[in-house]
Amino acid sequence: MQPLPLPSICDRAAANAIYSELCAALSATPQPVDASEVRKSGQAMLQVLVAAQRTEGGIAITAVSDDFVAATKLAGLDDVLSEETAR
Repeated sequence: MQPLPLPSICDRAAANAIYSELCAALSATPQPVDASEVRKSGQAMLQVLVAAQRTEGGIAITAVSDDFVAATKLAGLDDVLSEETAR
């Protein structure tokens, strides 16, 4: 399964754009998500990722940037959206 790459700017527009692609890719096994290029992540994208994580198969964060890690920590979601919590 190919990782779904997140854009460098993960704002509301990016969350809207990736939502349908992510929904279509979800299955009974974790969908890999590559967050290595993320430079800015807003709450909308984090909410989409948390919702995807809570589906049957969930998601697996395969790579992260320092900025993605900082955004998840700031939102209190680092225990939900990290490489270590990949299913």
